[in-house]
Amino acid sequence: MILSDIKYAIRLLTKRPGFTILTTLVMTTGIGLSVYLFSFFNVMVFKALPFENGDTLVQMSASRNNFKGMDMINLHDYYEIRKNVKGLGEFGAYRNVSLNVSGRDGARRYGGIAAEPNVFKLTRTKPILGREFTQAENQPGAERVVVIGYDVWRTQFGGDKNIIDQSLKINGDSHRIIGVMPEGYFFPYSSEMWVPLREDATKSNRGDAGSVFGLAHLNPGITIEDVDKELAIIMQRLEQRYPKTNTGVGAYITTIPMADIEDGAPFIYSLHVVAVLILILAAINVANLLLARAIERGKETAIRVALGAPRFRLVMQMLWESVLICVTGGVIAVLLLAWGLEVTEGVTKSFFVEKPKFWWKFGVDSYTLSICIAFVIGTILTTGLLPAWKNSGADFNAVLRDGTRGALGKKAGRLNKVLVISEIFVSMTVLIAATVMSVVNFKATQADYGADPEGILSAQVLMTGSNYDTPEERAIFLKNLQARLENSTGIGKVMISSELPGEMGAKPNIAIEGREYTKDQGYPQANYISILPGALKKLGVELREGRYFNSGDDGLDKTTVIVTESFVERHFPNGNPIGKRIRNVEADGNAPHWLTIVGVVEHTIQGESFGQNSKTPSIFRPATQDPTEQVTVAMEMKAEKSDVTHTLRDVLKSIDPELPAFNIELYTQSIERYTAPLIFITTVILLFGVAAAVLATSGIYGVMSNTINQRTQEIGVKRALGADESRITKEFLMTGVKQLLIGGVPGVIMGCMMGVAMSELFPVTIVDLTIISSVIVTIVGGAVIIATYVPTKRALDMEPSQALRHE
Repeated sequence: MILSDIKYAIRLLTKRPGFTILTTLVMTTGIGLSVYLFSFFNVMVFKALPFENGDTLVQMSASRNNFKGMDMINLHDYYEIRKNVKGLGEFGAYRNVSLNVSGRDGARRYGGIAAEPNVFKLTRTKPILGREFTQAENQPGAERVVVIGYDVWRTQFGGDKNIIDQSLKINGDSHRIIGVMPEGYFFPYSSEMWVPLREDATKSNRGDAGSVFGLAHLNPGITIEDVDKELAIIMQRLEQRYPKTNTGVGAYITTIPMADIEDGAPFIYSLHVVAVLILILAAINVANLLLARAIERGKETAIRVALGAPRFRLVMQMLWESVLICVTGGVIAVLLLAWGLEVTEGVTKSFFVEKPKFWWKFGVDSYTLSICIAFVIGTILTTGLLPAWKNSGADFNAVLRDGTRGALGKKAGRLNKVLVISEIFVSMTVLIAATVMSVVNFKATQADYGADPEGILSAQVLMTGSNYDTPEERAIFLKNLQARLENSTGIGKVMISSELPGEMGAKPNIAIEGREYTKDQGYPQANYISILPGALKKLGVELREGRYFNSGDDGLDKTTVIVTESFVERHFPNGNPIGKRIRNVEADGNAPHWLTIVGVVEHTIQGESFGQNSKTPSIFRPATQDPTEQVTVAMEMKAEKSDVTHTLRDVLKSIDPELPAFNIELYTQSIERYTAPLIFITTVILLFGVAAAVLATSGIYGVMSNTINQRTQEIGVKRALGADESRITKEFLMTGVKQLLIGGVPGVIMGCMMGVAMSELFPVTIVDLTIISSVIVTIVGGAVIIATYVPTKRALDMEPSQALRHE
């Protein structure tokens, strides 16, 4: 019987190939787009790390004034948390470090971490050669050792199995290699080397202690929310005990993949809602098409019921059409998904200069298949089972009396209205969300970073080794490097800074002289940037007040700073900042070191051009007063990129062969990397918006056309009785407007709510939402009016006698 029903469904579908192809394509679009977005974000932020107990492994970070910015925790605070929190176990700590490695073919820079000895035990992973760190090796003054990654072992040492106990010069010091990690192991993000942390909080005061990220496993039955409540209590106690260092400082935990999104969870969940709505929109369209067929066969079904056909058999016969369409659409969607996710993996690699995060492995996995199967089953039930059950269960006597020739049955009419209203609601919501993302993308890509990046090549240099232990030695190196580069062929202006505009850096707490800071009003934060005198002007950062740095600001005993106009607007809204003094609270400890403001420049963006970070003000300090270990070198190119790169490497080699240049790229590429993820997501959401517009427009037109077509004879009767064409047109248009309002108002509200959720991360204003909503309402409203007017006009073009005979 099942085989007979399947053959019957196939015959019905093959009789109308256009209908079959259309419905299959609609389901492929809905399922494919929805599953893609779920799979994409699962890989990015939701999937457990590929380790044993990877689902319970969490990272601990610090928050500032309730803003989750993935800051490190003071080592003393970490010890307090480790001692008092009950919901976590197996604690570990780490800090990201840059490592200059000297080899036979020159110096190279690697990303690594300094970690406590149990870092590998936390991931249940053992070295393939050698061993892990010991507690003794983690103590200050202990022998320097290193565990290297598989790729380093293969490329630098040719896979030598006798690598253990060989020496490797890292940051100017000899390290003994004690282990090699398995292939593909880059924990916690993209690390290639691991060294002991070698810090003990008990041997340093709170102000001088370093900062770390915490690692731990959730205890059984404990959730992230439970631990966050514990952390809030612990950090409140520390704030009361140490107000100078802990005012406004909190702590929170996340999974490692979720750590980077900061406060962007509402945005991600909003996109999941968009994905589900697209699927619903596709399902509504297919349901509408199948219902139209069911209505056409309504009398046939009623006759078969009257003749004694079992209801179950009738349901299964109608259900198999939906099953065949949805399953075929799902299979095609999976094939397209495999291709789309492969493309996605290539695109996401462009988000990074070096390696992407190790868990970013896009492809059709068990999660993707399970979501796809769930969506297919859901669409089968939506588009097939419920309509079939409803159609077959009607009173056959009523069906035979209702829906007379050329008229629209009451139940069919109500159902058509529900379909149109649903299409309007879903399309409004999705289109508003997609348009909001487009506006966000435009603002982000058009943002003024405060510098002119054209024609600039940037590179990073890390000063390590005994030659750069003191600030004086680092300052001399920076001035020497700048002078040699500017005197080299093919290079024009040279700018050296701890971070260029567009690069993210440190955001310490700062204090302004003469102001009190209490528990309720903690220290504000600002970007703190060390830059060589003259670089701001060369970069095109415009001066607003005062002066730029000059040679008179050179010297470790000097104390001058330049601030951005955003700093002035926030802290000196009604006064002149020139001559006022500020200090870096975190660097000063208990000995205030006041810095005098000598100039104000335009606002510069450090990092992403969207979100709260883009609004953070900046403080610039001469690098000759406070040189950092790692700097970015920006060079005006007067020759080809390859030539400038070669010159930079030669100059560095002539100064110090153990200092490599790394992350070499065009300044414009560096800035574009921050907006690349946003542009990619926006492109995907715009695809959703286009799909929603097409599905909604075709769906609304299909339902309205079918509805009016079934009322053609009714229109003929009205005209035969003398009704005016304009009155009939107005009647149908008013029906369309009512449906637009019923579906559109909730759709606008839902779309704006999603826009507000996105504004937690991106700069979406009320004005933006109002304009966007007005445009979308106009577009969808126009589609509804056209979908109503065109078939009405077609019916009115018939002669009344012709309309009365219309089937």
